[in-house]
Amino acid sequence: MSGKIAIVINSGWDQKDKVTSGLHVAKRIFDAKEENQIDAVEVFLFTGAVKLLESVPPEVDKTLTELREAGLMVGACSNQVNNWKLTDPATKYSINLEFARDAFSRYAREGYTVLTF
Repeated sequence: MSGKIAIVINSGWDQKDKVTSGLHVAKRIFDAKEENQIDAVEVFLFTGAVKLLESVPPEVDKTLTELREAGLMVGACSNQVNNWKLTDPATKYSINLEFARDAFSRYAREGYTVLTF
């Protein structure tokens, strides 16, 4: 295999289509990673997307649950999650907390292609 993709979602509910598209694209890429020679697929929630954890609508709940069950790693900015007191929903969806600066630096070091929504 030869590629890594990080999907960074920073849109909030004011751009609902971007959020749902980003999550669905991540799942579809993850499902087809072997035939497309992709080593890793990750989702990272940042800014507006972290705020979405305050009140997760049913369609996003379903998608986040599917991502978790499929084994796709979903991360979020630990500072934002902690500052906004969203650790309970982050735990519910098994979201990996990481400083955004560290995640973004890792993407650069490890050769990820970053797509933003």
